Parts: sequence; structure tokens; C-alpha cells
Amino acid sequence: MYRKIIGMCLFFACMQTANAQKYALYWDKEPTTYYLHLPKGYDTLRKYPLIVNFHGMNSTAIKQQNYCEMDNVADKEGFITVYPQSSHLGWNAGLGLRSYTTGPDDIAYFSKLLDTLEDVLSIDKNRIYVTGVSLGGSFAYRVACEMSKRIAAVASVSGLMSDSTLIYCNPVRNVPILHIHGTRDHIMKYTGMKQAFGAEEVVKIWELKNQCGHKADTIQIPNREKKDRTKAILIKYKNCASGSQVWFYKITNGGHTWPGAAKAFKLMGRKCKDFDGSQAIWDFFKQFTLQTGMSFVEK
Repeated sequence: MYRKIIGMCLFFACMQTANAQKYALYWDKEPTTYYLHLPKGYDTLRKYPLIVNFHGMNSTAIKQQNYCEMDNVADKEGFITVYPQSSHLGWNAGLGLRSYTTGPDDIAYFSKLLDTLEDVLSIDKNRIYVTGVSLGGSFAYRVACEMSKRIAAVASVSGLMSDSTLIYCNPVRNVPILHIHGTRDHIMKYTGMKQAFGAEEVVKIWELKNQCGHKADTIQIPNREKKDRTKAILIKYKNCASGSQVWFYKITNGGHTWPGAAKAFKLMGRKCKDFDGSQAIWDFFKQFTLQTGMSFVEK
């Protein structure tokens, strides 16, 4: 009965407004928050996919929600979105001064958040996905490495994978990966930086982990908005183990931005408007379930 009551409260709260609703989650004896958006027509008798979307360094959950505009896609496609707020203004992805192993245990926090959401919402546990921007995208790679039993697929936007993440990366299945990056990203540099691999190196890492065939399909994204001065291609590694795939949107002249998103600071660089990043992420995610990559054998 308790679960049903809480579930109904969450449902009616979200029906009151198109925006996500703010909820509290106690972690390490301190209150943290997350924003939840249920798709239009949410029905507790159905099971819905879930996308958890992590904000960047020194940003906030509500800014991430408003920036990437993923709720519009959620309403159209029928999935739940959640935007967690970091308790320390970032995520422990092995970047910066915080220790990967002894710093904030954001993996344990995220596990508790998932437990809470699964307890009160109609979530399809086989279709839980993770994405994020910048440091949030970097943390998504840590999630792929350490929580592959619960996360069906991962997408990173302008977020590089750290060397620490690779050292401790032992997924128990082949995790489908999508990476989106601009070649003129001056924050998470396309060619890499201290403690982090470059965008193409990250894609190569997952191509090898997922045992993909070396031949990839390259698709030119139509240059619909020439004024943004960017061009994009999509590189697809589809011939990977156990049905997994690795996709890479390479945005020439693109900055530290989420494609097609709401207005951002100019200092972040050019934003590609040729495609909607949130829709592209869902188009990738919807192909996979937790059963994808289940025949993975550790060597």
C-alpha cells in the first residue's frame, strides 16, 4: 500500500505541470535532490523506460533539465527522465583532485537513487539508460563500467572517459555506447587532456571492449543550419559482440555543447543545430535492453 500511495503522489505531482518535480533523497545523512519528469499520460499499469541525465561540473540538475530539453522527447516517445543533483557540484569520474577510489561514492549514491525510483515508479528494469554532459558524461562511463548489470546503454555528450575509469573498468556485459563530441571543445578537449582520453580514443576503447568489427558505417548528417558553422557525421560500429553497438557523433567546429539544446553561454563554443541531441540519444537507447551483451565472457 505504501508503494502505491507514494507512486500516486509522484504521478499527480507531475501531472500538475509540464516541468519536472523536485524530490529529496537522503544520502550519507544529508538531503540531496533530484528532478523527475513523467511522460504525458503516465499510467501505473505500464512499464516505462528510464533515462537518468547527469549535469556537468558546477551546474545543477534543473539547469540540465532546461538545457537539454529531453522532457520534450520523453513526452513524445514515452519514457521517464530523472536529473540527479550532485551533493558536491560534480561527479566522481576520476577527473580533478578528488580520488577515484576514496572520493565521493557517487556510484553508491546512484544505486540508492535507482532503488528508490524502482520502488515507487513503473519502470522497466530492462530499459534503464544513463546520459550526461561534460563531467556528467564522464561519470556515465564510470556507470557503464561499474553498473553494467543495471544499465542497458550509456551516452556521453562532451564528456571524456578518465584513465582511472579505464583502470577499474570491468563490465559484466557488452554495454552499448554513444559518444557525442565537438572538435573545438576547449573544456573537455577533443584530443584529450590530463587524466582523460580523447574522444576518438574513448570510442576506440569501447570498440575494443565490445569486440566490434573494424569496419564502421559513416553517415553525413544533413547540414540543415549552416549559420551554426558546424557539420556532423555519425560513425556507427554495429558489428559488435552480443548485439551491442558503439556510435560516435563527430561535430566539426562544435564546442562544449549539447546539440540542438536550449541557449547556452557563448564561451562554451558553437552548438550544432543540425540534429537534436536528446532525440538522437533516445534513438540510440531504444534499440537496447539489459539483455543486450549478456553473452559477454571475461578473459
